[in-house]
Amino acid sequence: MILCLETSTTRCSAAIGWGQQVLASRALDAPEGGHAAALAPLTDELLKELHASGQELRAIAVSAGPGSYTGLRISTSLAKGLCLGLQLPLIAIDTLELIAAGAIAHLHEGEVTIHPMLDARRMEVYTASFSSNRTRLSEDRPVVLSAEAPLFSEGRHLLVGDGATKARDLWPELNYEVWDEGFAPDAKQMVSLATEAFEAGSFVDTAYWTPNYLKEYVAVVAKNKVLGR
Repeated sequence: MILCLETSTTRCSAAIGWGQQVLASRALDAPEGGHAAALAPLTDELLKELHASGQELRAIAVSAGPGSYTGLRISTSLAKGLCLGLQLPLIAIDTLELIAAGAIAHLHEGEVTIHPMLDARRMEVYTASFSSNRTRLSEDRPVVLSAEAPLFSEGRHLLVGDGATKARDLWPELNYEVWDEGFAPDAKQMVSLATEAFEAGSFVDTAYWTPNYLKEYVAVVAKNKVLGR
C-alpha cells in the first residue's frame, strides 16, 4: 500500500491504496493555511485503517506541485517525516500530470491535447501540455492568459482544472473545451500514478527533494499592519 498526500490547492486530501484499489481516503476543504491543522489528523485516520486491515505501507507519495506554496510545504514536511520515521521511500507526483490523468479517464475516443491548469491568481495559471495517452508535451510553466496570445493554434484541445475557467471564451476562433468543475487534484487519483512510479523505482531523495513551486514565494503584509506593532 502507498500513502498519498495532496495539498496543492485549498482542497486537502489523503488516500491509501495500490494500483486501481483505494483502501481508504479522506478529503476536506482547507482555507489558505488550513492544511497544517487538517492533514495530520486525516493521515492518522488512514494509517489506523491500514493497520486494522493487516496490510503494510510500502511508500509515501506527495503531490510535487506546482500549486499553493504553503500547502505543498506542509504535505512535503509530513511526507518526509513519515518516510524517515518509517524508513520508506518517497514518491513525487507532478500535480499537473495528476489533473491530466483525471481528465484522460473521462475522455472518449479521439486525439486531443490536454492542458491542465491551476489558478495562480489574476489571469495567470500554472500549466503544461499532455497527449491523450499522457505523454508529456511541455514542461510545467506559469502563463499569463491573454486574448492576443493563444496557447495553441491547430488541433483539438482540452483545458482542465480550476485555472481553465479563465480561458473560457477567450479564443473563440480555436477548437477547445473547458472542464473546470470536478477536476481538483485529489489523493485518490494519485494512487495509480504512485504505483506506476513505485514499480519503476522512481523515487526522490527524501533529504534534498523540494516541490516544484515554479515561482518564488512572496509574503504579503496587510496594509493596516505597521512594523513593530
